[in-house]
Amino acid sequence: MNYKNLVVISLLLSCNTDVDSALESNSIYNKVPLSIAQNFSLIYSDSTILKSLITGEKHYDFSNDELNYSELYDNIELIIYDDNKTSNIKSDYAIIYNLHKFIEFNGNVKITTTDNEILVTDQLYYDTENNWLFTEQKFEYADNTNKIIGNRLDSNRDFTDLITGELRGSINIVD
Repeated sequence: MNYKNLVVISLLLSCNTDVDSALESNSIYNKVPLSIAQNFSLIYSDSTILKSLITGEKHYDFSNDELNYSELYDNIELIIYDDNKTSNIKSDYAIIYNLHKFIEFNGNVKITTTDNEILVTDQLYYDTENNWLFTEQKFEYADNTNKIIGNRLDSNRDFTDLITGELRGSINIVD
């Protein structure tokens, strides 16, 4: 076999379009998921009390990796149940870092709450242990009296302690 034939064979093998794109991207790093699930639901509870539910169309479990993470694809929805409020986070894609209790949401991220709060952005990080949200992307937040458009957000999950970058919009301030 001469060198030119070897190159042609390599190129033909690398053009496999039947491989799922998520597995293909991870195979570059020789990562193979421990399990794969479709149309999944993950329930998190504490002492038989439902705390949160996460659903989506594809779940790749990489808990066998040093980072111990999961990748979630297509129509991701996280519902967080509190005593007085329910929050719903939707996105196209998410990564759950199990050891760090941290979730990264990407693509069409939207939070809605039972208090009529709405947050829209392209990327959002959620620290599940400290109930803290942040993004370096543009965002829009609205509730019953405010509409805020900004380029950075750092906030508790109740949106009562917001730190932002440059703002536009209307904010009601109570003395």
